[in-house]
Amino acid sequence: MRSAKLVVGAVSAALLTACSSDGGGSQGGNAPGATDAAPSSVDTPSAKPPAFEDFPGEGVVFTDAGMKVGVKTKAIDATWMPEVLDTPAKPGHHYLVVWVAVTPALPDRGADKVSVNREFYVRHKATSGPCGAEPAISGYCYYWGWPGSELDALEDDKWRDHRWQSGEYVRTDIKRGETVIGQVGFEVADTVELGELELCVPTVEALSDKSEFPCTPVKAPDGSR
Repeated sequence: MRSAKLVVGAVSAALLTACSSDGGGSQGGNAPGATDAAPSSVDTPSAKPPAFEDFPGEGVVFTDAGMKVGVKTKAIDATWMPEVLDTPAKPGHHYLVVWVAVTPALPDRGADKVSVNREFYVRHKATSGPCGAEPAISGYCYYWGWPGSELDALEDDKWRDHRWQSGEYVRTDIKRGETVIGQVGFEVADTVELGELELCVPTVEALSDKSEFPCTPVKAPDGSR
């Protein structure tokens, strides 16, 4: 009888071991050396939204008529394009496309109803050549900013690849501390030789006289025309 009990006990132990092994498949990924565990989402780096302070320079404060709080504005990139926002340049012209970063001028509050369409100018010192259709003003050639896009809070630094929408009838509310990006085209004749460029914006002190607008540098555009 004693040997029979020992045999039964050994068989029962073997069965328990087998059942435990079969039933533990769902927990096998936690064992040392397991390779079938799903990757964690925290391992994937997230995109960093562009911030106004990430770009060099102080920028200038833009305040349109009716705006309660102005916005700091800075030119962050520039290139040549034959058309902007589905609007082709006239024959013999190209668009100088400038991307701008915009953030509320006051850090403790947002800014309401902001648009960069039909608001800005770029300028350079007039040379012996023509400015285009318009004469020089106070020694500078000025080019008006149209068409302009709506302002978007981008999740990465791919503003050149972004699908920009027209800002013709759009005004954007900007949250406190938020940075938004916009695209503006400035039509320039191909015969014009550009010097060092600046982006110029209206302010409370100078709403209409562009020769009095404060200006901030624009990088030399890449591309060709």
